[in-house]
Amino acid sequence: MKHNARLLFISLLIITFIFPACSSDEEKKFAHFEKGNAYFEKGEFKSAELEYRNAIQIDPEFSDACARLGETYLKLGDPRSAFREYSRVAKLDPDDIDAALKLATFYMLGKQADEARNRVEFVLSRQPDHIEALYLLAGLNDIDKNLPETTAVFQRILQLDSKQSRAYMGLGRIYARQGKSEAAEQALQNAIRIDPDQIKPHLELVRFYVSQKDFEKAHNQIQKAIERHPDDGNLQVTLGNFYFAMKRHDEAEKSYLKAIEINPEAVRPYMVAAGFYDAVGKRDKALGMYERARAVKPEDSNILTSMAGFYLKQGETGKAREYLGRVLESRPNFFPARMMKGEIAVFDKKFSEAIEIFAQLVKEDPRSAKAHYLKGLSHSRKGETQIAKTSLAKAIELAPDNVKAKLLLANIAFREQDYTNAEKLSREVLTINAKDLSARLMLGNIYMAQGKAAAAEKTFRTLINEAPDNPIGYYRLGILQRSMKAYDEALASFESALSINPMLIDVFTNIIWVHHAKKEWGTALEKCDAQMERVADSSAHQAIILNLKAGLYLARKQRDKAEQLYRKAIDTHSDFMPPYYALARIYLSGKRQKEAIAQYEAILRKDPKQAGPHMLLGTIYDMNKRFDLSEKHYRSALEIDPQFTPAANNLAYLLSGRDDQLDEALKFAEIAKEKRPNDPRIMDTLGWIYYKKGLLGNAIREFGDCLEKMPDNPTVNYHMGAALFKKGEKGRAKPYLEKALALADDFDGAEDARKILLEM
Repeated sequence: MKHNARLLFISLLIITFIFPACSSDEEKKFAHFEKGNAYFEKGEFKSAELEYRNAIQIDPEFSDACARLGETYLKLGDPRSAFREYSRVAKLDPDDIDAALKLATFYMLGKQADEARNRVEFVLSRQPDHIEALYLLAGLNDIDKNLPETTAVFQRILQLDSKQSRAYMGLGRIYARQGKSEAAEQALQNAIRIDPDQIKPHLELVRFYVSQKDFEKAHNQIQKAIERHPDDGNLQVTLGNFYFAMKRHDEAEKSYLKAIEINPEAVRPYMVAAGFYDAVGKRDKALGMYERARAVKPEDSNILTSMAGFYLKQGETGKAREYLGRVLESRPNFFPARMMKGEIAVFDKKFSEAIEIFAQLVKEDPRSAKAHYLKGLSHSRKGETQIAKTSLAKAIELAPDNVKAKLLLANIAFREQDYTNAEKLSREVLTINAKDLSARLMLGNIYMAQGKAAAAEKTFRTLINEAPDNPIGYYRLGILQRSMKAYDEALASFESALSINPMLIDVFTNIIWVHHAKKEWGTALEKCDAQMERVADSSAHQAIILNLKAGLYLARKQRDKAEQLYRKAIDTHSDFMPPYYALARIYLSGKRQKEAIAQYEAILRKDPKQAGPHMLLGTIYDMNKRFDLSEKHYRSALEIDPQFTPAANNLAYLLSGRDDQLDEALKFAEIAKEKRPNDPRIMDTLGWIYYKKGLLGNAIREFGDCLEKMPDNPTVNYHMGAALFKKGEKGRAKPYLEKALALADDFDGAEDARKILLEM
């Protein structure tokens, strides 16, 4: 009896302490859930997230809380976490229709059509007339380009509910793609008739009219929508976008500002206005709009990331990193911010770091075309051409209209002399955008490289007609005409380019070259003097013009005047390299090297802290093949000025001849490249060092860039041929080696070029 009483007492203790605890957990779970719902309704999504997570922590199988948490993550712009929660709901309750549809949507957006279709078919097997599932099915059929099945599904939806305007919009899009313009317009008008107060059908009809190039009807339709919804700021944004596309910038600006006036608490109009001002070159106004957006939502990740992108575009990487840092501090996994971090690494030429970032992003989201493109861009810049091509091809597979990826792939094909593929890709870009200047320019360059002068000329003239205010068409046409010795026509083309932008020094250099070829010395000198006045604020440009003038006097055998101008060019801008070589050649050809050496040594005795005389002495000794002394003076120049480009480049090239000093050579070449990234001599030096280190992709990239600027330099042609030969591309190597020897037979490396050709 006592034993039974004791058992009863223990049981009572269990009931007293355990069941209240269970009851308490149940109550707490629902309390957190209800709090979460209250926060959600008020739009306080971060607080809602916390409450739902607390509820799930108490009961990990609380599917309603998981579903609401997934919805909350969508509101917070965190689709990955939302997907995770809906996946959890589907596991907890396999019959949950809503979770299945949400997952189907995620899979469809992620282009995982099979996974999406499985879930849609699951829903329709239980509810054959489920309209949202039918819309998803129509979308999947559309992805598969099965237009008849897509049409049938939309028609099925209308049989179930004739008031479904979305179905009419879907039919309108399908009919438009099939070229059934009247049927498309009628379907879209039906969508508006069913629900005239809905904005989407109006906008769908606007898009249709734009696609038909019926801009007047498109404009009228936007205005009708605005009349019906005068207080909708998004419609004003749409009108602004329309005006911007029509290049009616004043009207576009007014529309964007009207959108802001209608709803000053909405972020989107500020962001669109910022993009508009940035596009038309009004940087300060763009920044002002970003700041006003931040005033509405100070810590919004998308705004801060966009601002980082804005500053990156301006080359202000410090500010870009500052804004990006604020995003990543609070949201370290925020995908767009990490993408931007990779873009900054590309800008800083930290290609290995960029590749690491983009590789991780691709791993997390294999369907991100932008990540694949940027990864391909990074590999390309690093000289890893084959990997670049793979990434770019994947970007195009995921986004067939990815113009940037196609153009970069075309550029790689062009460099590899795969003109067929380069042309194919360029034409694909023009199919997407018939007025894409880069694709048109690429086509002209392809024809020019193939010796198809008539086709190249026609292409460049088309480029001029399409973009008469852009100098590039005139410039490339001039280069073509110059190569054909049509000097008068070339001169006219170059002058047209220079009239658009008087600061284009490459264009001006070609003008002087043509006058030189025509022996019009006086005219050339007059133009140099006139150009000197135009570029008075640029010491670099003035040095180039002084160098050109010196060359003209040298061609007329006026060596003293030439020498004087070369010296003046060096004094004007000491980083400009050609005058150093020209002066050294004057001294060597005139057998005045001893006099010059004595003169520069005397200058250094007077003032030893001058880099220029050391550079000139180094160059003279270099040309005399007294490399020990040239090295000594280059190093002395760099001790005085560690960033002195000419000395860094020449010392790098000198050291490249010693296998045990290639790392030091690379260090100096990179100093020069950073200071003057577009100097072809530095490109050649860096390329040759890469060649010696076995980094053939990098080498070929540098030589390719150099040859665009110095196509008739025998040494660079030899370097390119040697690199291609070493890479095993003998067919591509041969023309470069033959051209090098045709241009000159005594350049440094000529004997090696002949040896390689014999080996072939």
